[in-house]
Amino acid sequence: MTPTRTPGHGPASSLDLRVTALPGVGEKYEKLLERLGIRTIGNLLWHLPRTYLDYSKLIPIRELRPGKLQTVEAILGTFNQRRTRTGQQMTEIELLDPADRAPTRVRATWFGRRFIRERFREGQLVRISGEVKPFGASLQFASDVTMEPAAAEAVHTGRIVPVYALTEGIGLGQLRRWMHTAVEGGARRSPVVREIAETLPNEIRERRKLLGIQDAVREVHFPSEWPQLFAARRRLAFDELLVLQVALGQRRARWTKDAKAIALRVSDEELRGWIDTLPFALTRAQIRSLEQIRTDLARRIPMSRLLEGDVGSGKTVVAALAARIAVSSGAQAALMAPTELLAEQHFRSLASLFQSGGPRVALLTSSVTGAARQQTLDRLASGDIDVVVGTHALVEESVLFMRLGLAIVDEQHRFGVRQRATFREKGIDPHLLLTTATPIPQTLSQTVYRDLDISVLDEMPSGAQQIRTEVRGADALPKVWPWLRERVAQGEQAFIVTPRIEENLDDDIPSAEATFRDLSKKELAGLRVALMHGRMPGKDRDKIMLRFAEGEIDVLVATTVIEVGIDIPNATVMVILGAERFGLAQLHQLRGRVGRRGQRAYAVLVSEKAEESERLAAMTERKRLADGSEVPLDGFDLAKRDLEIRGAGEFLGKRQSGESELRIVDLADVDPTLIDETAAEADALLARDPQLEAAEHTALAAAVDELWRRFAFA
Repeated sequence: MTPTRTPGHGPASSLDLRVTALPGVGEKYEKLLERLGIRTIGNLLWHLPRTYLDYSKLIPIRELRPGKLQTVEAILGTFNQRRTRTGQQMTEIELLDPADRAPTRVRATWFGRRFIRERFREGQLVRISGEVKPFGASLQFASDVTMEPAAAEAVHTGRIVPVYALTEGIGLGQLRRWMHTAVEGGARRSPVVREIAETLPNEIRERRKLLGIQDAVREVHFPSEWPQLFAARRRLAFDELLVLQVALGQRRARWTKDAKAIALRVSDEELRGWIDTLPFALTRAQIRSLEQIRTDLARRIPMSRLLEGDVGSGKTVVAALAARIAVSSGAQAALMAPTELLAEQHFRSLASLFQSGGPRVALLTSSVTGAARQQTLDRLASGDIDVVVGTHALVEESVLFMRLGLAIVDEQHRFGVRQRATFREKGIDPHLLLTTATPIPQTLSQTVYRDLDISVLDEMPSGAQQIRTEVRGADALPKVWPWLRERVAQGEQAFIVTPRIEENLDDDIPSAEATFRDLSKKELAGLRVALMHGRMPGKDRDKIMLRFAEGEIDVLVATTVIEVGIDIPNATVMVILGAERFGLAQLHQLRGRVGRRGQRAYAVLVSEKAEESERLAAMTERKRLADGSEVPLDGFDLAKRDLEIRGAGEFLGKRQSGESELRIVDLADVDPTLIDETAAEADALLARDPQLEAAEHTALAAAVDELWRRFAFA
């Protein structure tokens, strides 16, 4: 949800006005700006530049050099407008040297901009910026040339110029002019930026040597000098991290205040007995994580712990033992999975692990209906069921527990935080265990997951997956398909994943529908090929996946809906088309869907840019261990690389909100000192004023509230 109010100001502020209040922004542009999440003037001010062009240095026209971005003052000479061979309108202007008004061998050219002739005149002194290119024996400004009168205030030239994310129908010059009016004001309007309220107490600003918020916003849009721009970005980054850390600190405090969690304990002897009945030995990482969870469960303060581990690292077993601890203490446990099929898989796994006198386990999904559903609900309410496994149906109002002591949320990044928090209302502050196969880089664990303790499964069980990964160009596909047919002929199954559902004739991005259609008729004709994607109803997807699991489908063409899915023991081949369009962590997740029984498996990453993609090459890299052996990069290595390349959207819940949560901070490259400073200030603030009720914290409290509203974190 895009904010309609900017943190720290009242409803009467100009920041709340519709963006049409700015000169030149009519209803047409209002609709286009809405695509960028801009509805109010406040939204516009927080649409921050994505980069900058340095047009601040004026050079004499005679010193222009080709191949560089440069700015000059020039007198406009003769205008010439003509049509090119392709029918495009082109405007050419001769540039004269202001020193002696002499002609130069430099000109400026534009395509399609008829207004140039209307807005400028021969003999006018202008500033002009852009890339200079050779043109025969002459030079020309071409491609994204900007020009404005030398007498006018510098907006597009002669300064450090902001560059913004755009949408079709809005030019960069237009957006920059609107922004300049909001930041600097106009003939009849005072700068709206002056109405942004200061969010930080003076003592913090002085201690950390930070710019005031209004100066920071002004400088980040239209910097006076590079040092001021860096200072402005540091101030806004500080704000963003501080608000995030305060918000998460408050949430953790709410969860632990007047704690009523049930203390869940088990003796060493009983726990060893459960572990001894397992059909495999636990890894050291599993034992360490289990002990951390056990310590948390034994306290009256509700546990808030994230269990992260690579695909196949054994998270389910650790979660099952935690559930058993809860049941042995007279409480119930619930496990929530993102899909019905995954819930059913977890149900079967727990039923198998608990079969020798363990807890009574039941399944509750939307497919459980009628008398069977009512019976399960009644047994949950009466305490006759110890452990229930399900989907989001578990957080419905009709689901009541006798004594819920532990809530487990699998693949937690697939759920909205509101769904996870609802579990808190199902018991007397139940302990909360979240699991994820997406390893969390350190910068994120210090910020986004600040309200959670983290346990890491950084060791794989024996018999782990053996997946050979290769990166191939699209020209290799004529060899890939016959090889895939050979694997199927040997009784194996395969996934083919594409980045898009529908075909678009304007580009070559692989789509699931076209790939399914073509392969079924041509290269894989005669095989049992099926199609699955996210626009299909959930029940239809589940039926297809169940048929695949039962061996009724040889090849499944799909989108990333299979990224988190049930185990297909017989699947040994993963072909990913358009692989350059996926993040490394996502590719690793997809690759983990094959070779689940430890047999030899294959992942083929197909890309038009295979030869030049350093990022894809990371999927084939190996690292040397202390004992001299080499292993592929694990999920933690790839998650760190992915964060460096793609940013933090995936970890911050971008898929849920549809927008980027952080406007200024790049968590892949944030200064660790800034994280430490904001964490220290957040802790100190909450220690003195936990609810931010002091007058000096009013604007900061509003910013925290806005964070909850924007991203549904409450």
